[in-house]
Amino acid sequence: MAEQPQAQANGAGPLHGVKVIDLTEHMAGPFCTMILADMGAEVFKVERPGKGDSSRAMGDGSPRNPYFRYINRNKKGLTLDYKKPEGREIFLKLVRQMDVLVENYRPTVMPRAALGYEELSRVNPRLIYAQLSGFGFDGPYAGQGGFDLIAQGMGGIMHVTGEPDGPPTSVGLPICDLGTGMWGTSGILAALFDRTRTGKGQRVECSLLETAIGFSSWTSAGWLADHKEPVRQGSRHRQNAPYQRLSTQDGYIMVGAANQNIWTRFARALDHPQWIEDPRFNSSRNRMANRQALEQEIEAVLATADTARWIAVLNEAGVPCGPVNGYNQLFNDPQVLHRQMVVYVPDEELGEVPHIRTPVRMPSGVAVRNAAPRLGQHNEEVLGWLGYSRAEIDELHDKQVI
Repeated sequence: MAEQPQAQANGAGPLHGVKVIDLTEHMAGPFCTMILADMGAEVFKVERPGKGDSSRAMGDGSPRNPYFRYINRNKKGLTLDYKKPEGREIFLKLVRQMDVLVENYRPTVMPRAALGYEELSRVNPRLIYAQLSGFGFDGPYAGQGGFDLIAQGMGGIMHVTGEPDGPPTSVGLPICDLGTGMWGTSGILAALFDRTRTGKGQRVECSLLETAIGFSSWTSAGWLADHKEPVRQGSRHRQNAPYQRLSTQDGYIMVGAANQNIWTRFARALDHPQWIEDPRFNSSRNRMANRQALEQEIEAVLATADTARWIAVLNEAGVPCGPVNGYNQLFNDPQVLHRQMVVYVPDEELGEVPHIRTPVRMPSGVAVRNAAPRLGQHNEEVLGWLGYSRAEIDELHDKQVI
């Protein structure tokens, strides 16, 4: 059995020295702060005493189940009830030391507690306050809760996903949650850079709905130009053919014959050079107009051999292609293994913990360094750093402030 690749931190990380207070739950917010932590920021994950992030109850229900630990690695765990006077005092002390705050409550929650951007920016004018929400800070839907699937439906993603004769379908991954976390990270990084010039922090806003719309790309570009509703195309490209999933003898293959030169190589590789001059297929426009006939003829050829054989043939011909992998195939793919997309970090309780690394490599070190924290694991460390004595920490614990 091959040795499991261990996470390697070649450097402290490009964000070393940046301190982040993380008030997030679920997916979008924790994913945002996970990226910052992987990049070297010191992230303090604040959770409710005795309960913690709601994702701790997911999966098998263990406090550090695979869902929780995937997006909460590299963070320090702190429990704090900042609605209590003593907890509020601790929270404000933390804010004074922070560079970034990230939260994903409904936009009314923090201002109602007098802990919104306006209040906290007076406490720490350099604070970058990132707010990730379902629908945005203001507007008629601002007070509503939002989830990934709601945004996929409202933001047009489901309308264009699925087969032409099937119902609207969600993407099989929480694309709006993950995308909002990524947009949030981008905004925070831009705000940190801007602060080097102005010396001031600012509010960064992202929402699930706006992420869905932002990801709509060509479908929205087309509608804004001609107001024609886009239709579901399955795996088919909207502008090129064949650029899609095609069936083989034993499964499926993805083919990207995205221009005339690749189409010519593709037809020759399948030993059907007559397709090149066939009036139905001799241009991109004609292939799109005759897509059903094109697919039938191609799949009749592909049905004569398995996927692996056709990938070898098309790679030899210089035609972009690839298999439709299951997860067992994915995580045993030689390129994935070579690039060490899965790395392991040791943990006293969990053993060797597998993680999908952040897909960015930099000499200064973007890395998985530690598994997700136990609930309140770093209470003593953080409160000691803020100047609290052992007796004071015990008293806060007895009062359920932490």
